[in-house]
Amino acid sequence: MSDDSKYPSELAERFQVRMPEGLRDRIKEAAERSGRSMNAEILQALEQHFPPQPSIFEVLERVHEAIDLAQQSNGLPYRRMLIESLDELSERVSSGLETDQFVSMTLPNHHKQMSDFTARFKRWKRASEYGVELSDLKRELERGLFANAGHDKIALAIKSFKEGDVNAALKLFRLDKTKFAEPEKSYQAIEDHLRNFYAENWGPPDSAGEF
Repeated sequence: MSDDSKYPSELAERFQVRMPEGLRDRIKEAAERSGRSMNAEILQALEQHFPPQPSIFEVLERVHEAIDLAQQSNGLPYRRMLIESLDELSERVSSGLETDQFVSMTLPNHHKQMSDFTARFKRWKRASEYGVELSDLKRELERGLFANAGHDKIALAIKSFKEGDVNAALKLFRLDKTKFAEPEKSYQAIEDHLRNFYAENWGPPDSAGEF
């Protein structure tokens, strides 16, 4: 099957491009060297520059491959930090947040890693269908989900919660489109965390007259 037959002309989207002087000749030369038509050569270049977005399964697989490589790199001084960061990323993606605790197993290490990967993928699928679980949300809150939010954003979010405008509060952290398995408990957990975070950094919010 030729490259052009992959893209039947009657099904292909058409898009006209104005080429600067000399570019057409360079494409023609490259196509001749590779044994492709000019159309196929252009498509090949576009595919390389604009690859399709990886699926969540591919993302998690790459993360676990990186964790495995980091675990084998005993000489790297930042190995532990890298493993922990990748592990945290995998858990956050799995939980459904932008972001089940695993039971200790006695299987060989590579079997356990595959089991962890499978469990996390199932968690992501479950979060997509039913929403982010409360336990996952609380774990990410403790890990610092809002740690980089400033005083004004935290204050405004607390004010929105107090006024009953949950959506406005969540929107400040781009969580307004996130589905939660237990919405009311999740909103309360977020509000409580924000109030505690504010108190730890700037003092009790209500007594300070902010709200």
